[in-house]
Amino acid sequence: MCLPSHDSGKELEGEQFLRISMDLKAFIAMKIDITQVDKITLYKLAVAHNDVTEALFTTQLFLKTVSVIADQNFQPLQDAIVIAYSRPFRKNRPYGRLDEKWNKFSDPWMQGLHEKLLETRDTLIAHSDRLHRNVQIIPKGTSTIPGIPKNKDIAITVSTRKIALAMFPKIEKLCFDLGARLDREMFTLLDKLFGDKDLPPEPFDLL
Repeated sequence: MCLPSHDSGKELEGEQFLRISMDLKAFIAMKIDITQVDKITLYKLAVAHNDVTEALFTTQLFLKTVSVIADQNFQPLQDAIVIAYSRPFRKNRPYGRLDEKWNKFSDPWMQGLHEKLLETRDTLIAHSDRLHRNVQIIPKGTSTIPGIPKNKDIAITVSTRKIALAMFPKIEKLCFDLGARLDREMFTLLDKLFGDKDLPPEPFDLL
């Protein structure tokens, strides 16, 4: 039996209303839901903030404990500072490095020091480029430093480059500057993404 034409029209109108209503709900959900891009951005900011804080604390330890370039703790602390500082600006799996804007500093000396630390990481600390690592053969009866006893036997030595002592207070200031900017953006984004959401009663992974 055929339904009356006006009933068919009502049924069509009902289907259209339901479809429009569902589309509207999907559109609203798309607008308020936290995207994967948002979460990755927050992840990278949080990890970078942690790395720069590690570099800052290690720099402060260096300034408290190292006063001469011959100190046995100079090299390991220097290397730890450079590695921690550089992490956000080099390849990190799977989300990559910080956005390019974080490589820019308004103060020229900070810009230069930032670039020097990354270059030191790439050529001296994370790698052993010939530019900074020289190997010498020390013949019997000679020495590399005037005034020290001469070698009784043939020897071999590896020279390396160290950051000047006077640069470490500047590295501390650089870490303070970058860390503060990361801190502001990280908490601004955290509040934007989660500040007004109904969250689980327990801590949860961001990604």
